[in-house]
Amino acid sequence: MDILNLVFLLTLAVGVSRILANIIPLPLPILQILMGCLLASPLFGMEVELDPEIFMMLFIPPLLFYDGWKIPKKEFTDHGGQIAAMSLLLVLVTVVAVGYFIHWLLPSIPLAASFALAAILSPTDALSVIAIAQGRLPRHMSHQLEGEAMMNDATGLVSFKIAIAAAMTGGFSLLSVSGEFLMVALGGLLIGGALSWTVGKIKQWMTARNLYDPATYVVTILLLPFAAFYLAEHAGMSGILSAVAAGMVQSRVDMLPVKTSTRILNRSIWEMLDFTFNGVVFLLLGLQFPGIVERVWADSATQSYAMGTLVLYAVVLMALLLAIRFAFIYAYHWIETRLLKPRAKGGENQPLLLITTLSSVAGVRGAITLAGVLSVPLFINGASFPGRDLMIFLAAAVIILSLLIGALGIPYFLKFLSLNDLKEHERELLKARQIASQAAVDWLEEWSKAQSSDEPEPKGSVTARIIDSYRQEMQAMAMERDDRADQAHQLHQLETDLRIRAIQAQRKELYRLRKRRHIDEQMLQTLIRELDYEEAALQ
Repeated sequence: MDILNLVFLLTLAVGVSRILANIIPLPLPILQILMGCLLASPLFGMEVELDPEIFMMLFIPPLLFYDGWKIPKKEFTDHGGQIAAMSLLLVLVTVVAVGYFIHWLLPSIPLAASFALAAILSPTDALSVIAIAQGRLPRHMSHQLEGEAMMNDATGLVSFKIAIAAAMTGGFSLLSVSGEFLMVALGGLLIGGALSWTVGKIKQWMTARNLYDPATYVVTILLLPFAAFYLAEHAGMSGILSAVAAGMVQSRVDMLPVKTSTRILNRSIWEMLDFTFNGVVFLLLGLQFPGIVERVWADSATQSYAMGTLVLYAVVLMALLLAIRFAFIYAYHWIETRLLKPRAKGGENQPLLLITTLSSVAGVRGAITLAGVLSVPLFINGASFPGRDLMIFLAAAVIILSLLIGALGIPYFLKFLSLNDLKEHERELLKARQIASQAAVDWLEEWSKAQSSDEPEPKGSVTARIIDSYRQEMQAMAMERDDRADQAHQLHQLETDLRIRAIQAQRKELYRLRKRRHIDEQMLQTLIRELDYEEAALQ
Protein backbone atom coordinates (compact mmCIF):
# COMPACT_ATOMS: atom_id res chain seq x y z
CA MET A 1 0.00 0.00 0.00
CA ASP A 2 1.20 3.51 -0.77
CA ILE A 3 2.86 4.97 2.32
CA LEU A 4 0.89 8.24 2.13
CA ASN A 5 -2.43 6.40 2.01
CA LEU A 6 -1.34 4.32 4.98
CA VAL A 7 -0.38 7.40 7.03
CA PHE A 8 -3.68 9.14 6.23
CA LEU A 9 -5.78 6.07 7.01
CA LEU A 10 -4.00 5.33 10.28
CA THR A 11 -4.28 8.94 11.44
CA LEU A 12 -7.97 9.00 10.55
CA ALA A 13 -8.51 5.66 12.33
CA VAL A 14 -6.85 7.00 15.50
CA GLY A 15 -9.27 9.95 15.53
CA VAL A 16 -12.29 7.74 14.85
CA SER A 17 -11.23 5.31 17.60
CA ARG A 18 -11.29 8.13 20.12
CA ILE A 19 -14.87 8.99 19.15
CA LEU A 20 -15.95 5.34 19.28
CA ALA A 21 -14.36 4.95 22.75
CA ASN A 22 -17.00 7.37 24.07
CA ILE A 23 -19.73 5.06 22.75
CA ILE A 24 -18.34 1.52 23.06
CA PRO A 25 -17.45 0.45 26.65
CA LEU A 26 -14.00 -0.95 25.80
CA PRO A 27 -10.51 0.29 26.73
CA LEU A 28 -9.23 2.47 23.88
CA PRO A 29 -6.17 0.27 23.08
CA ILE A 30 -8.37 -2.85 22.67
CA LEU A 31 -10.73 -0.87 20.45
CA GLN A 32 -7.79 0.25 18.30
CA ILE A 33 -6.51 -3.33 17.99
CA LEU A 34 -9.98 -4.45 16.85
CA MET A 35 -10.11 -1.60 14.34
CA GLY A 36 -6.73 -2.69 12.99
CA CYS A 37 -7.99 -6.27 12.61
CA LEU A 38 -11.03 -4.92 10.76
CA LEU A 39 -8.82 -2.94 8.38
CA ALA A 40 -6.78 -6.11 7.73
CA SER A 41 -9.91 -8.14 6.94
CA PRO A 42 -10.85 -8.96 3.32
CA LEU A 43 -13.40 -6.14 3.49
CA PHE A 44 -10.61 -3.51 3.45
CA GLY A 45 -7.61 -5.69 2.61
CA MET A 46 -4.90 -3.52 4.22
CA GLU A 47 -1.53 -5.27 4.63
CA VAL A 48 1.35 -3.71 6.57
CA GLU A 49 4.79 -5.16 7.31
CA LEU A 50 7.14 -2.54 8.71
CA ASP A 51 10.89 -2.99 8.98
CA PRO A 52 11.47 -3.66 12.73
CA GLU A 53 14.45 -1.29 12.88
CA ILE A 54 12.38 1.53 11.34
CA PHE A 55 9.56 0.71 13.76
CA MET A 56 11.91 0.98 16.75
CA MET A 57 13.44 4.25 15.53
CA LEU A 58 10.09 5.83 14.60
CA PHE A 59 8.00 5.10 17.70
CA ILE A 60 10.24 4.38 20.71
CA PRO A 61 12.24 7.67 20.99
CA PRO A 62 9.30 10.13 20.95
CA LEU A 63 7.17 8.00 23.30
CA LEU A 64 9.98 7.71 25.85
CA PHE A 65 11.01 11.35 25.42
CA TYR A 66 7.47 12.47 26.28
CA ASP A 67 7.41 10.06 29.25
CA GLY A 68 10.52 11.78 30.60
CA TRP A 69 9.08 15.21 29.81
CA LYS A 70 5.81 14.84 31.70
CA ILE A 71 6.96 12.90 34.79
CA PRO A 72 6.60 15.06 37.95
CA LYS A 73 10.21 15.44 39.16
CA LYS A 74 9.46 16.15 42.83
CA GLU A 75 7.21 13.10 43.09
CA PHE A 76 9.81 11.09 41.22
CA THR A 77 12.36 11.87 43.92
CA ASP A 78 9.86 11.52 46.79
CA HIS A 79 8.95 8.00 45.66
CA GLY A 80 12.44 7.24 44.33
CA GLY A 81 12.90 4.15 46.49
CA GLN A 82 9.80 2.36 45.28
CA ILE A 83 10.25 3.53 41.67
CA ALA A 84 13.84 2.27 41.64
CA ALA A 85 12.80 -1.05 43.17
CA MET A 86 9.94 -1.51 40.68
CA SER A 87 11.94 -0.47 37.65
CA LEU A 88 15.15 -2.33 38.47
CA LEU A 89 14.61 -5.19 40.92
CA LEU A 90 11.11 -6.10 39.73
CA VAL A 91 12.21 -5.95 36.08
CA LEU A 92 15.20 -8.17 36.86
CA VAL A 93 13.04 -10.70 38.75
CA THR A 94 10.49 -10.67 35.93
CA VAL A 95 13.09 -11.14 33.20
CA VAL A 96 14.75 -14.08 34.92
CA ALA A 97 11.66 -15.88 36.29
CA VAL A 98 9.35 -15.30 33.33
CA GLY A 99 12.16 -15.83 30.80
CA TYR A 100 12.98 -19.30 32.11
CA PHE A 101 9.26 -20.08 32.40
CA ILE A 102 8.59 -19.12 28.75
CA HIS A 103 11.52 -21.23 27.55
CA TRP A 104 10.28 -24.18 29.62
CA LEU A 105 6.74 -23.69 28.33
CA LEU A 106 7.75 -23.21 24.67
CA PRO A 107 11.19 -24.68 23.94
CA SER A 108 10.86 -23.53 20.31
CA ILE A 109 11.60 -19.99 21.60
CA PRO A 110 15.36 -19.85 22.39
CA LEU A 111 16.40 -18.91 25.92
CA ALA A 112 17.76 -15.48 24.92
CA ALA A 113 14.56 -14.76 22.96
CA SER A 114 12.53 -15.89 26.00
CA PHE A 115 14.42 -13.39 28.15
CA ALA A 116 13.76 -10.75 25.48
CA LEU A 117 10.02 -11.48 25.59
CA ALA A 118 10.02 -11.38 29.40
CA ALA A 119 11.91 -8.06 29.31
CA ILE A 120 9.45 -6.43 26.91
CA LEU A 121 6.53 -7.66 29.06
CA SER A 122 8.01 -5.81 32.07
CA PRO A 123 7.08 -2.19 31.17
CA THR A 124 3.74 -0.91 32.44
CA ASP A 125 1.56 1.74 30.85
CA ALA A 126 0.55 4.47 33.32
CA LEU A 127 -1.38 6.36 30.62
CA SER A 128 -3.84 3.48 30.20
CA VAL A 129 -4.20 3.09 33.97
CA ILE A 130 -4.93 6.78 34.53
CA ALA A 131 -7.46 6.72 31.67
CA ILE A 132 -9.20 3.69 33.20
CA ALA A 133 -9.18 5.21 36.71
CA GLN A 134 -10.49 8.56 35.35
CA GLY A 135 -8.50 10.58 37.87
CA ARG A 136 -9.69 8.64 40.93
CA LEU A 137 -6.38 7.00 41.85
CA PRO A 138 -4.73 8.21 45.07
CA ARG A 139 -2.14 10.82 44.17
CA HIS A 140 0.80 8.97 45.68
CA MET A 141 -0.12 5.83 43.71
CA SER A 142 -0.60 7.78 40.49
CA HIS A 143 2.84 9.36 40.89
CA GLN A 144 4.44 6.01 41.65
CA LEU A 145 2.83 4.40 38.60
CA GLU A 146 3.97 7.25 36.34
CA GLY A 147 7.53 7.08 37.64
CA GLU A 148 7.59 3.29 37.45
CA ALA A 149 6.18 3.30 33.92
CA MET A 150 8.81 5.74 32.69
CA MET A 151 11.75 3.93 34.26
CA ASN A 152 10.70 0.36 33.53
CA ASP A 153 9.94 1.39 29.94
CA ALA A 154 13.62 2.24 29.74
CA THR A 155 15.04 -0.68 31.74
CA GLY A 156 12.73 -3.20 30.07
CA LEU A 157 13.63 -1.99 26.58
CA VAL A 158 17.36 -1.92 27.34
CA SER A 159 17.15 -5.49 28.68
CA PHE A 160 15.11 -6.44 25.62
CA LYS A 161 17.69 -5.04 23.19
CA ILE A 162 20.55 -6.78 25.00
CA ALA A 163 18.66 -10.11 24.98
CA ILE A 164 17.82 -9.73 21.27
CA ALA A 165 21.50 -9.04 20.53
CA ALA A 166 22.40 -12.17 22.52
CA ALA A 167 19.85 -14.19 20.55
CA MET A 168 21.37 -13.00 17.27
CA THR A 169 24.97 -13.73 18.33
CA GLY A 170 24.12 -17.01 20.06
CA GLY A 171 25.83 -16.14 23.35
CA PHE A 172 24.06 -15.28 26.62
CA SER A 173 25.39 -14.72 30.14
CA LEU A 174 23.49 -13.01 32.94
CA LEU A 175 26.75 -11.74 34.47
CA SER A 176 28.04 -10.19 31.26
CA VAL A 177 24.59 -8.78 30.50
CA SER A 178 24.43 -7.08 33.92
CA GLY A 179 27.76 -5.34 33.35
CA GLU A 180 26.79 -4.31 29.86
CA PHE A 181 23.44 -3.01 31.11
CA LEU A 182 25.05 -0.65 33.62
CA MET A 183 27.56 0.68 31.10
CA VAL A 184 25.11 1.35 28.26
CA ALA A 185 22.51 2.75 30.68
CA LEU A 186 24.86 5.30 32.23
CA GLY A 187 26.28 6.26 28.83
CA GLY A 188 22.79 6.74 27.39
CA LEU A 189 21.67 8.92 30.31
CA LEU A 190 24.75 11.15 30.00
CA ILE A 191 24.44 11.58 26.22
CA GLY A 192 20.72 12.38 26.28
CA GLY A 193 20.99 14.72 29.26
CA ALA A 194 24.01 16.57 27.81
CA LEU A 195 22.38 17.00 24.39
CA SER A 196 19.14 18.30 25.88
CA TRP A 197 21.02 20.67 28.21
CA THR A 198 22.99 22.02 25.23
CA VAL A 199 19.78 22.68 23.30
CA GLY A 200 18.41 24.55 26.32
CA LYS A 201 21.55 26.70 26.58
CA ILE A 202 21.35 27.54 22.87
CA LYS A 203 17.73 28.57 23.42
CA GLN A 204 18.73 30.90 26.27
CA TRP A 205 21.57 32.38 24.20
CA MET A 206 19.23 33.06 21.26
CA THR A 207 16.55 34.54 23.51
CA ALA A 208 19.04 36.96 25.09
CA ARG A 209 20.01 38.22 21.59
CA ASN A 210 16.43 38.42 20.28
CA LEU A 211 17.16 35.66 17.75
CA TYR A 212 14.60 33.30 19.19
CA ASP A 213 11.77 31.88 17.07
CA PRO A 214 9.21 29.61 18.83
CA ALA A 215 8.32 27.61 15.69
CA THR A 216 11.96 26.81 14.92
CA TYR A 217 12.56 25.78 18.51
CA VAL A 218 9.54 23.47 18.53
CA VAL A 219 10.80 21.78 15.36
CA THR A 220 14.17 21.33 17.08
CA ILE A 221 12.46 19.73 20.09
CA LEU A 222 10.58 17.36 17.77
CA LEU A 223 13.92 16.19 16.38
CA LEU A 224 15.63 16.03 19.79
CA PRO A 225 14.44 12.52 20.86
CA PHE A 226 15.55 11.05 17.53
CA ALA A 227 18.91 12.83 17.75
CA ALA A 228 19.44 11.63 21.34
CA PHE A 229 18.50 8.07 20.38
CA TYR A 230 20.73 8.02 17.28
CA LEU A 231 23.80 9.56 18.93
CA ALA A 232 23.65 7.15 21.87
CA GLU A 233 23.12 4.11 19.65
CA HIS A 234 25.96 5.22 17.38
CA ALA A 235 28.21 5.49 20.46
CA GLY A 236 27.21 1.97 21.56
CA MET A 237 25.12 3.24 24.48
CA SER A 238 21.40 3.04 25.26
CA GLY A 239 19.39 5.20 22.87
CA ILE A 240 16.32 4.38 24.94
CA LEU A 241 17.65 5.90 28.17
CA SER A 242 19.15 8.74 26.15
CA ALA A 243 15.67 9.70 24.92
CA VAL A 244 14.28 9.49 28.48
CA ALA A 245 17.08 11.69 29.88
CA ALA A 246 16.60 14.22 27.07
CA GLY A 247 12.91 14.49 27.92
CA MET A 248 13.53 14.93 31.67
CA VAL A 249 16.11 17.67 31.14
CA GLN A 250 14.04 19.42 28.48
CA SER A 251 11.00 19.58 30.76
CA ARG A 252 13.05 21.76 33.11
CA VAL A 253 14.00 24.05 30.21
CA ASP A 254 10.39 24.19 29.06
CA MET A 255 9.17 25.38 32.48
CA LEU A 256 11.47 28.42 32.48
CA PRO A 257 9.49 31.70 32.68
CA VAL A 258 10.11 32.77 29.07
CA LYS A 259 8.09 32.65 25.85
CA THR A 260 4.58 31.55 26.71
CA SER A 261 3.92 30.79 23.04
CA THR A 262 6.67 28.15 23.06
CA ARG A 263 5.22 26.32 26.05
CA ILE A 264 1.77 26.27 24.48
CA LEU A 265 3.13 25.03 21.13
CA ASN A 266 5.30 22.35 22.77
CA ARG A 267 2.52 21.13 25.01
CA SER A 268 -0.10 20.96 22.27
CA ILE A 269 2.13 19.24 19.73
CA TRP A 270 3.48 16.64 22.13
CA GLU A 271 0.07 15.77 23.56
CA MET A 272 -1.18 15.28 19.99
CA LEU A 273 1.86 13.20 18.99
CA ASP A 274 1.67 11.05 22.13
CA PHE A 275 -2.00 10.26 21.52
CA THR A 276 -1.43 9.62 17.79
CA PHE A 277 1.67 7.45 18.19
CA ASN A 278 0.09 5.34 20.93
CA GLY A 279 -2.98 4.82 18.75
CA VAL A 280 -0.96 3.99 15.62
CA VAL A 281 1.05 1.35 17.49
CA PHE A 282 -2.11 -0.51 18.54
CA LEU A 283 -3.63 -0.14 15.08
CA LEU A 284 -0.48 -1.61 13.53
CA LEU A 285 -0.73 -4.59 15.88
CA GLY A 286 -4.33 -5.10 14.78
CA LEU A 287 -3.28 -4.89 11.13
CA GLN A 288 -0.62 -7.59 11.62
CA PHE A 289 -2.45 -9.74 14.17
CA PRO A 290 -4.62 -11.79 11.73
CA GLY A 291 -1.51 -12.73 9.74
CA ILE A 292 0.37 -13.62 12.93
CA VAL A 293 -2.51 -15.82 14.13
CA GLU A 294 -2.63 -17.50 10.73
CA ARG A 295 1.10 -18.27 10.77
CA VAL A 296 1.00 -19.47 14.39
CA TRP A 297 -1.98 -21.68 13.51
CA ALA A 298 -0.07 -23.14 10.56
CA ASP A 299 3.03 -23.75 12.69
CA SER A 300 1.00 -25.42 15.43
CA ALA A 301 0.35 -28.32 13.08
CA THR A 302 4.06 -29.18 13.11
CA GLN A 303 4.68 -28.26 16.76
CA SER A 304 3.56 -29.80 20.05
CA TYR A 305 0.98 -27.10 20.78
CA ALA A 306 -2.42 -26.04 19.45
CA MET A 307 -3.97 -22.58 19.25
CA GLY A 308 -6.12 -23.27 22.32
CA THR A 309 -2.98 -24.28 24.20
CA LEU A 310 -1.27 -21.02 23.25
CA VAL A 311 -4.22 -19.02 24.56
CA LEU A 312 -3.99 -21.00 27.81
CA TYR A 313 -0.24 -20.28 27.93
CA ALA A 314 -0.98 -16.55 27.57
CA VAL A 315 -3.43 -16.71 30.50
CA VAL A 316 -0.89 -18.59 32.63
CA LEU A 317 1.80 -16.07 31.66
CA MET A 318 -0.46 -13.19 32.67
CA ALA A 319 -1.21 -14.92 35.98
CA LEU A 320 2.52 -15.35 36.62
CA LEU A 321 3.21 -11.68 35.89
CA LEU A 322 0.41 -10.68 38.28
CA ALA A 323 1.67 -13.01 41.00
CA ILE A 324 5.25 -11.75 40.75
CA ARG A 325 4.07 -8.13 40.82
CA PHE A 326 1.75 -8.76 43.77
CA ALA A 327 4.42 -10.55 45.82
CA PHE A 328 7.04 -7.89 45.09
CA ILE A 329 4.77 -4.92 45.92
CA TYR A 330 3.45 -6.58 49.08
CA ALA A 331 6.97 -7.38 50.29
CA TYR A 332 8.20 -3.84 49.50
CA HIS A 333 5.31 -2.13 51.32
CA TRP A 334 5.55 -4.54 54.25
CA ILE A 335 9.24 -3.71 54.70
CA GLU A 336 8.62 0.00 54.10
CA THR A 337 5.82 0.24 56.69
CA ARG A 338 7.99 -1.51 59.29
CA LEU A 339 10.98 0.76 58.66
CA LEU A 340 9.12 4.05 58.07
CA LYS A 341 6.11 3.54 60.37
CA PRO A 342 6.96 6.45 62.72
CA ARG A 343 7.11 8.81 59.73
CA ALA A 344 3.51 7.99 58.62
CA LYS A 345 4.05 8.66 54.96
CA GLY A 346 1.10 9.44 52.67
CA GLY A 347 -0.83 6.45 51.46
CA GLU A 348 0.18 4.12 54.32
CA ASN A 349 -3.12 4.50 56.15
CA GLN A 350 -4.79 2.42 53.44
CA PRO A 351 -5.02 -1.37 53.96
CA LEU A 352 -1.83 -2.98 52.72
CA LEU A 353 -3.59 -5.87 50.97
CA LEU A 354 -5.96 -3.51 49.15
CA ILE A 355 -3.18 -1.16 48.00
CA THR A 356 -1.09 -4.12 46.83
CA THR A 357 -3.98 -5.65 44.90
CA LEU A 358 -4.85 -2.33 43.25
CA SER A 359 -1.21 -1.71 42.29
CA SER A 360 -1.00 -5.24 40.89
CA VAL A 361 -4.04 -4.95 38.59
CA ALA A 362 -2.80 -1.47 37.61
CA GLY A 363 0.25 -3.10 36.01
CA VAL A 364 -1.27 -2.74 32.55
CA ARG A 365 0.94 -3.39 29.52
CA GLY A 366 0.68 -1.00 26.60
CA ALA A 367 2.29 0.74 23.66
CA ILE A 368 5.94 0.34 24.71
CA THR A 369 5.56 -3.43 25.09
CA LEU A 370 3.89 -3.57 21.72
CA ALA A 371 6.38 -1.30 19.95
CA GLY A 372 9.24 -3.33 21.38
CA VAL A 373 7.98 -6.78 20.41
CA LEU A 374 7.09 -5.60 16.90
CA SER A 375 10.71 -4.51 16.52
CA VAL A 376 11.99 -8.11 16.86
CA PRO A 377 14.13 -8.74 13.74
CA LEU A 378 12.59 -10.74 10.90
CA PHE A 379 15.75 -12.71 10.18
CA ILE A 380 18.96 -13.96 11.80
CA ASN A 381 21.76 -14.68 9.32
CA GLY A 382 19.24 -15.12 6.51
CA ALA A 383 16.96 -17.45 8.50
CA SER A 384 13.66 -16.48 10.12
CA PHE A 385 13.98 -15.29 13.71
CA PRO A 386 12.98 -18.33 15.80
CA GLY A 387 9.65 -17.88 17.56
CA ARG A 388 9.06 -14.28 16.38
CA ASP A 389 5.36 -14.82 15.62
CA LEU A 390 4.91 -16.68 18.90
CA MET A 391 6.53 -13.80 20.80
CA ILE A 392 4.25 -11.22 19.16
CA PHE A 393 1.17 -13.41 19.73
CA LEU A 394 1.93 -13.93 23.43
CA ALA A 395 2.79 -10.24 23.95
CA ALA A 396 -0.43 -9.12 22.25
CA ALA A 397 -2.47 -11.59 24.31
CA VAL A 398 -0.86 -10.40 27.57
CA ILE A 399 -1.52 -6.74 26.62
CA ILE A 400 -5.20 -7.48 25.95
CA LEU A 401 -5.58 -9.54 29.13
CA SER A 402 -3.86 -6.88 31.26
CA LEU A 403 -6.12 -4.18 29.80
CA LEU A 404 -9.22 -6.24 30.56
CA ILE A 405 -8.02 -6.97 34.10
CA GLY A 406 -7.25 -3.28 34.64
CA ALA A 407 -10.58 -2.13 33.16
CA LEU A 408 -12.50 -4.45 35.49
CA GLY A 409 -10.24 -4.52 38.53
CA ILE A 410 -9.23 -0.87 38.98
CA PRO A 411 -12.79 0.57 39.25
CA TYR A 412 -13.81 -2.34 41.51
CA PHE A 413 -10.98 -1.94 44.04
CA LEU A 414 -11.20 1.86 43.96
CA LYS A 415 -14.65 1.54 45.57
CA PHE A 416 -12.98 0.36 48.79
CA LEU A 417 -10.36 3.14 48.91
CA SER A 418 -10.51 6.37 50.90
CA LEU A 419 -9.76 9.18 48.44
CA ASN A 420 -9.41 12.16 50.77
CA ASP A 421 -6.11 13.11 49.14
CA LEU A 422 -7.96 14.19 45.97
CA LYS A 423 -9.89 16.80 47.96
CA GLU A 424 -6.65 17.85 49.62
CA HIS A 425 -5.11 18.26 46.17
CA GLU A 426 -7.96 20.57 45.11
CA ARG A 427 -7.53 22.61 48.30
CA GLU A 428 -3.80 22.98 47.61
CA LEU A 429 -4.51 24.10 44.03
CA LEU A 430 -7.03 26.68 45.28
CA LYS A 431 -4.58 27.98 47.86
CA ALA A 432 -1.83 28.30 45.23
CA ARG A 433 -4.20 30.21 42.92
CA GLN A 434 -5.10 32.59 45.76
CA ILE A 435 -1.43 33.25 46.57
CA ALA A 436 -0.64 33.88 42.89
CA SER A 437 -3.64 36.22 42.53
CA GLN A 438 -2.56 38.14 45.62
CA ALA A 439 0.89 38.53 44.06
CA ALA A 440 -0.79 40.08 41.00
CA VAL A 441 -2.86 42.45 43.18
CA ASP A 442 0.27 43.49 45.12
CA TRP A 443 2.09 44.28 41.90
CA LEU A 444 -0.84 46.31 40.51
CA GLU A 445 -1.08 48.32 43.73
CA GLU A 446 2.66 49.08 43.64
CA TRP A 447 2.38 50.11 40.00
CA SER A 448 -0.58 52.36 40.77
CA LYS A 449 1.29 54.08 43.62
CA ALA A 450 4.30 54.59 41.39
CA GLN A 451 2.15 56.33 38.77
CA SER A 452 0.62 58.91 41.06
CA SER A 453 1.54 60.29 44.46
CA ASP A 454 -1.64 62.38 44.94
CA GLU A 455 -4.31 59.72 44.94
CA PRO A 456 -7.51 60.60 46.83
CA GLU A 457 -8.04 59.57 50.44
CA PRO A 458 -9.95 56.29 51.01
CA LYS A 459 -13.09 58.12 52.21
CA GLY A 460 -13.26 60.18 49.04
CA SER A 461 -12.43 57.38 46.63
CA VAL A 462 -16.07 56.78 45.64
CA THR A 463 -16.69 60.48 44.89
CA ALA A 464 -13.38 60.70 43.03
CA ARG A 465 -14.32 57.80 40.78
CA ILE A 466 -17.75 59.38 39.98
CA ILE A 467 -16.18 62.77 39.20
CA ASP A 468 -13.51 61.10 37.08
CA SER A 469 -16.15 59.24 35.09
CA TYR A 470 -18.03 62.53 34.38
CA ARG A 471 -14.82 64.20 33.27
CA GLN A 472 -14.04 61.29 30.94
CA GLU A 473 -17.54 61.60 29.42
CA MET A 474 -17.12 65.33 28.88
CA GLN A 475 -13.69 64.84 27.33
CA ALA A 476 -15.11 62.16 25.05
CA MET A 477 -17.91 64.54 23.94
CA ALA A 478 -15.38 67.23 23.10
CA MET A 479 -13.10 64.82 21.15
CA GLU A 480 -13.40 63.90 17.53
CA ARG A 481 -14.45 60.34 16.70
CA ASP A 482 -10.93 59.28 15.66
CA ASP A 483 -9.48 60.79 18.84
CA ARG A 484 -11.97 58.80 20.95
CA ALA A 485 -11.01 55.63 19.09
CA ASP A 486 -7.31 56.34 19.67
CA GLN A 487 -7.89 56.93 23.37
CA ALA A 488 -9.95 53.74 23.68
CA HIS A 489 -7.21 51.83 21.88
CA GLN A 490 -4.53 53.25 24.18
CA LEU A 491 -6.56 52.38 27.27
CA HIS A 492 -7.14 48.88 25.95
CA GLN A 493 -3.42 48.45 25.26
CA LEU A 494 -2.60 49.69 28.76
CA GLU A 495 -5.09 47.30 30.34
CA THR A 496 -3.76 44.39 28.28
CA ASP A 497 -0.17 45.23 29.19
CA LEU A 498 -1.03 45.49 32.89
CA ARG A 499 -2.89 42.19 32.84
CA ILE A 500 0.03 40.44 31.11
CA ARG A 501 2.49 41.87 33.61
CA ALA A 502 0.19 40.81 36.47
CA ILE A 503 0.14 37.26 35.02
CA GLN A 504 3.94 37.35 34.92
CA ALA A 505 3.92 38.29 38.61
CA GLN A 506 1.61 35.32 39.30
CA ARG A 507 3.92 33.01 37.37
CA LYS A 508 6.98 34.17 39.29
CA GLU A 509 5.16 33.61 42.58
CA LEU A 510 4.29 30.06 41.51
CA TYR A 511 7.95 29.38 40.71
CA ARG A 512 8.84 30.64 44.20
CA LEU A 513 6.21 28.35 45.75
CA ARG A 514 7.63 25.40 43.82
CA LYS A 515 11.21 26.26 44.79
CA ARG A 516 10.18 26.38 48.45
CA ARG A 517 8.36 23.03 47.96
CA HIS A 518 4.96 24.48 48.95
CA ILE A 519 3.49 23.00 45.76
CA ASP A 520 4.59 20.00 43.71
CA GLU A 521 5.62 20.04 40.06
CA GLN A 522 2.33 18.63 38.85
CA MET A 523 0.48 21.54 40.48
CA LEU A 524 3.00 23.96 38.99
CA GLN A 525 2.41 22.55 35.50
CA THR A 526 -1.38 22.77 35.93
CA LEU A 527 -1.30 26.37 37.16
CA ILE A 528 1.30 27.51 34.61
CA ARG A 529 -0.86 26.00 31.87
CA GLU A 530 -3.86 28.06 33.08
CA LEU A 531 -1.80 31.26 33.08
CA ASP A 532 -0.31 30.49 29.67
CA TYR A 533 -3.74 30.16 28.08
CA GLU A 534 -4.96 33.28 29.87
CA GLU A 535 -1.99 35.25 28.54
CA ALA A 536 -2.44 33.81 25.05
CA ALA A 537 -6.10 34.92 25.06
CA LEU A 538 -5.04 38.48 25.93
CA GLN A 539 -2.50 38.55 23.11
